[in-house]
Amino acid sequence: MIESATALIHAASELDSISKQLVKTEMRIEIIEPQVEDFIESFIATLYEDCTAEERRLPPEDVRKALAHKALPSDLKVEYRALMATRRRTKSRLSDLREIVAAHRSIVSAAKTELEASEGPQPQWS
Repeated sequence: MIESATALIHAASELDSISKQLVKTEMRIEIIEPQVEDFIESFIATLYEDCTAEERRLPPEDVRKALAHKALPSDLKVEYRALMATRRRTKSRLSDLREIVAAHRSIVSAAKTELEASEGPQPQWS
């Protein structure tokens, strides 16, 4: 029970730390994501205008998006991808930690119930 209680405390502490890290990542994504979306929208609109002026067919949507992503400034692209990868890893770790916390919470709860049952009836104070 002591091991599970200790593991529960450590996991809960890490859960708190990782949650705070995710909040910081999300706040940074809130700034970067609109820049990426604006760039992509502008690129696709310009591509459409160019194709219309030159009487060419507009590439398929997946190709348009791939071209827009390719044209993103490299520093913005690198930062955006890094933030999105950090978000994925952080969410995955949070999920794992929640399962660990739930498991240890169950172990501690079961041990507590067993301990209370082995002590016998307790006096009721009014």
